[in-house]
Amino acid sequence: MTLWLIGGTRESAELAPHLPNNCVITVTTERAKNLYTQTDCPVVVTRFTRENIGAFIENYHITKILDVSHPHAVQISQLAIECSGQYNLAYLRYERPQIITRISNCFYWQNLTELLTSDQFNQCYPQRILITLGYRQLPILKNFWGKHTWFVRIIPDPIALSAALETGFSPQNILALWPPVALDLERAIWQNWGITQVIAKASGAPGGEDVKQQLAEELGVVLHLLKRPGMTYPQSTDDLRVALIFAQG
Repeated sequence: MTLWLIGGTRESAELAPHLPNNCVITVTTERAKNLYTQTDCPVVVTRFTRENIGAFIENYHITKILDVSHPHAVQISQLAIECSGQYNLAYLRYERPQIITRISNCFYWQNLTELLTSDQFNQCYPQRILITLGYRQLPILKNFWGKHTWFVRIIPDPIALSAALETGFSPQNILALWPPVALDLERAIWQNWGITQVIAKASGAPGGEDVKQQLAEELGVVLHLLKRPGMTYPQSTDDLRVALIFAQG
């Protein structure tokens, strides 16, 4: 009997030292393994597909799933939910609390295309725009360069850098930096580049959303946030204590 912790987030690292020994943790990068130095549970680096996830479930004798993946990592959540039904596994999703926006210069969008094709975005004067969405969505920008000057922050990874360059970002407008980004550093980046708009994910405080909202209000920068993908979970909680009880039960 084994608990599967879907990790890669700060909250999953907080839970890890308190998990039972019969637990396996999965992440998608070697660097993410460093989050779990305080646990003896094995950490597996892998990217799941419908073709390989069944073998993982069977090889590790998984009996329940605690999903603490990133709010925008819907693919792994969808696969885990499918497996919970197929293999009759208990499943709980930890969903980090959303931040309530109280500033007038913050706007929410379903996705990047909706933002880039909106009248609000296209009728504005030339802007200096910082993208902090990760590298996978960057190719969408190829058709929307327009009159603006674009900047991007990515993780220091060859694949991410290649994606930014292939999309068309100027090398001097690319910053490779591991998150989370502290308030003072974030402020310095925005001010140094003269940023007037930021496009980011609505990913909660651990994803730096609170820092971005604070700076947007302080500096008068327009903040565009992409909403979390709509997902229906069999069971979910926004309380880490409930998640821990599930894991230890």
